[in-house]
Amino acid sequence: MAERPNRKLVQTVLNLHPERRRDLGSSRSPYFVRQSPNDDTTDGRAQNDFQDKMEDIQPNPSTLQPQESSSSSISTIYEAALERKHAIKARRKYLSSIAAETTALLPNILATAPHAPPKGYLYAPPNPPRLSPRFCPNLPPTAIRIHDADTFDTAIGLAECSKYITIKDKKPVCILNMANANNAGGGWKRGALAQEEALCYRSSLSFSLKLRYYPIPEVGAIYSPTVLVIRANMDEGEHKLLDLEQPDKLPVVSVVSVAAPCLPEVRTREVPGVGIRQVYKDPADREIMKEKMRVVLRTATVNQHRRLVLGALGCGAFENPKEEVADCWGEVFQEREFSGGWWESIIFAVMDDRDEGKDGDGNFGVFYKRLDGVFV
Repeated sequence: MAERPNRKLVQTVLNLHPERRRDLGSSRSPYFVRQSPNDDTTDGRAQNDFQDKMEDIQPNPSTLQPQESSSSSISTIYEAALERKHAIKARRKYLSSIAAETTALLPNILATAPHAPPKGYLYAPPNPPRLSPRFCPNLPPTAIRIHDADTFDTAIGLAECSKYITIKDKKPVCILNMANANNAGGGWKRGALAQEEALCYRSSLSFSLKLRYYPIPEVGAIYSPTVLVIRANMDEGEHKLLDLEQPDKLPVVSVVSVAAPCLPEVRTREVPGVGIRQVYKDPADREIMKEKMRVVLRTATVNQHRRLVLGALGCGAFENPKEEVADCWGEVFQEREFSGGWWESIIFAVMDDRDEGKDGDGNFGVFYKRLDGVFV
C-alpha cells in the first residue's frame, strides 16, 4: 500500500448521529488540487480529448519566482516543489489501489444487495421532457443551502436528518455527479481526484455508468437510480470500508451524471454593483450551461426526487467562471418551469478548498453569497 498522502481538506458531515459520524469518517481529508488539462495520458490522446485526465497540476520550476536571490532560497523552493511532486505521485498510487480494490469487491457486494442494482439510464434529447405543472407536488417553498461538504456525506446526512424531512419520501436523495463526458468515472482508475472520482472510489457508481452511453450528449445525462455507498470519506488517506456484513444498511443514493462545458472562452468585464469578474465570452456557452442545469433538474424531478444535492458544475478543472455558474443556477431555479414547489430540500455541496469561509472568493464563498437562502 502506498504511503498515505498528507494534504488535507475539511469534510463536513451534515447533522449525523455520533455513531454514524464515526462510521462515515468525519475528519479532514486530502484535499482536491486543481487539475491540469495538459497532463500526459497513457493512451496518447490529443489535447482536445483531455477530459479523461482530471489530474493534478505539477509545479513548473520555470514559473517559480524566488523571493531571494541566494542559492539557498532557490534550493529550498525546488526541494518543496519536488516534495510536492512525490506526494502527488504517492497519492495517485494509493488511490489507484483503492480503485482496483473497489472494482474487485463490488460484484460480490452487489450480489448481496438486490435492492441496489447497478443500473444506469441515458437521457438524450428530447428527454428528459420539460416539467409539466400538472404533476407538480406543490410543496412549500424551500431555501437553497450551501454547505462546505463532501457530496456523499451531504446526501447521507440529508437522508438521516429528520429536520429536513416534512413528507414521507421513500426515494433516495439525488446527487449531481459532475461527470467526464468521454470516460466513465473520469480518471479514477489512475488515481485522479476530482468530484466524480471521489464518488467512484466510495461507491458502485462506476458500475452504472455504462460504456455504451459515452460520450455523454452535450445536453444529456446518465441517471443511476440506486448507487450503493461502500466506503467512508478520505480519513487521512484511508477510504475505510463500511460494514459489508449488513448490506441492507449501506447508504443508497441516486445520481444524475452531467458533464460541464470544457474550457469555455472567458473574458473579464465590470458588472455594476459587483466589480470586475470573469464571464463567458460567448453567450452560447452560457446558455449551454443553463440547459445542462435544466437537464439535471428535469432528470431528478421526472424520477420523483424531492431532495437534491447539487454542486459547482464546471468550476474546477473545466474552468467555467464560478460567478457565472452560480448566477446560472439562480436564474434557472427562478424559471417558471421550476417554480411551484417541486423540491423539499436543495443543498449545494461545495468544498471550501481555499478555507476562506462564506465571505471568500473561492467556489464556496461565491456560491454562498449568490444562492444561500434563496427560496425555490
